[in-house]
Amino acid sequence: MILSTPEAKTLTDKILALSKADSCVVRLTGQEQGNIRFALNNVTTSGYNDDLTISIESSFGKRSGSVTTNEWNGDGLEAAVRKSEQIARLAPANPEFMPPLGPQQYMEGNGYSKETAEGRPEKLASLCRPVLEAADTGKVNAAGFLSAGSGCSALATSKGLFAFDKSTSSLFTVTARTLDGRGSGWAGRNSHVISRLNTAQLGTTAVKKCRDSHEPSILEPGKYTVILEPSAVSDLLLTMLGSMDARSADEGRSYFTKKGGGNKRGEKVCGDQVYITSDPQHEQAPGSIYTTDGLPAARLNWIEGGVVKDLTYSRYWAEKSGRQVVPYPTNLVMKGGTTSIDEMIRNTKRGVLVTRIWYIREVDPTTLVQTGLTRDGTFLIENGKISRPIKNFRFNESPIAMLNNIEAMGPCERATGSESEEWPVYVPPLLVKSFTFSSLSDAI
Repeated sequence: MILSTPEAKTLTDKILALSKADSCVVRLTGQEQGNIRFALNNVTTSGYNDDLTISIESSFGKRSGSVTTNEWNGDGLEAAVRKSEQIARLAPANPEFMPPLGPQQYMEGNGYSKETAEGRPEKLASLCRPVLEAADTGKVNAAGFLSAGSGCSALATSKGLFAFDKSTSSLFTVTARTLDGRGSGWAGRNSHVISRLNTAQLGTTAVKKCRDSHEPSILEPGKYTVILEPSAVSDLLLTMLGSMDARSADEGRSYFTKKGGGNKRGEKVCGDQVYITSDPQHEQAPGSIYTTDGLPAARLNWIEGGVVKDLTYSRYWAEKSGRQVVPYPTNLVMKGGTTSIDEMIRNTKRGVLVTRIWYIREVDPTTLVQTGLTRDGTFLIENGKISRPIKNFRFNESPIAMLNNIEAMGPCERATGSESEEWPVYVPPLLVKSFTFSSLSDAI
């Protein structure tokens, strides 16, 4: 269910008026979203989700309790408020409790598209049709998922804060497999504007990679020059962004911990060409206008010319550290270059092309080393050409090492990662030297 700003304000005011706690925070999340799933070159399901979820957090002193419900008619709201208060009275005191914020100023949102919000089953089916036709023509099996719809969110507090944002989202992913299951290709993208998905092109890409990856051969693990397509870059950068927290750095638990104490704000950690920002009003990958606790989202420079410009500071840690709050970002943008993937291939004497990565897990927070697997199209490059498909690898690598070893960057694009499918990310493909593949994987 999608509410207007006045409707959300009326509902949150009603809930806050029921509260008997010292303080109260109300969060609303509404959604209207359709989807189509396909497999074996045929549509298998078509669904639609219409919901409004309400979260109520009540606090007495430093004791808090919360309840989530989607019953907002009749006596459901009052019952939820009373239950949250009951839980709060039983909860232990939180020594790091921060009282709710008062009124804030928010920028105008940029993440809503009427054409995406009005996407209907017929529209979604028409976007899947060319993909299924390409799979039939290429004599491969395609499976995938397309979703599109709109959402709204609101946050209100008993101290007078009210934040409201409306957005749209669409996501398309397709995996193509050869009929004997010995080749696999993938393509995917998300966007707040559904027409930017270009599903036909994504389908063609997945089918071609599938056919080209048939019967991969073995390449021994080791350090290689790699071309990381945007999906792989997206996943690795998001693991780094999630670690850019001032508290974990100050407490000595992070790569961003400074030797001798404190954190690495102001220190150079990667190459001069690296610029990473967040910008809620970015045209291609806009984020929410508010973030944790209802803090206004802002345009922030995280890494500028390889130098750490900022880390996130929660309200608690900012107060304890005597610094300003730096809210968690709502999108990620990396500055790109002009070298296409085809040019990167031509300029590579020997290397590996990686379509995407998955099953990514942290190995060591102090070095940011991650482990994961390549999948759905991994190829050997020799003398400026893709020479053959190769078996997938497990990698052990740090995004910081990746950002220090960049040899070329391509134009940025909206990308979707395996671990963060719907996050708004705008990143380039990267040509990187000395990327560590630690072992082989038999999965395709």
